[in-house]
Amino acid sequence: MIIIWRGAGGLVILIGIFAAVVANVVASSINYDSNYFAHHAWLQALTLGVAGVLSWITGRFVNSRPGRPVTNVQTGQTVIEKPYHHLMFIKMEYWGLIYFAAGILVLVLAAIKR
Repeated sequence: MIIIWRGAGGLVILIGIFAAVVANVVASSINYDSNYFAHHAWLQALTLGVAGVLSWITGRFVNSRPGRPVTNVQTGQTVIEKPYHHLMFIKMEYWGLIYFAAGILVLVLAAIKR
């Protein structure tokens, strides 16, 4: 699979990995069970929610920066070039919603499985 990002969009993946690793390490150290994260859907959903919030905040921050003026040498026209940070052509802040929806899906699937 080819992963396409622009600007800081690759941070979406790193935020998700970081949230999962931290949740796994903390849950394992508190409960002395190395499989606690894998067997508890509520913790997985919470982790996806935290990753969603972090992605949303980071995306809003990097995409709200003011643009910079760029002048076309051939035409002399000046335009404002705004930052655009995305992963798979979806802006970073919207990945926060995707993470959150995935967390809800994990909870629903866990409830159906019971």
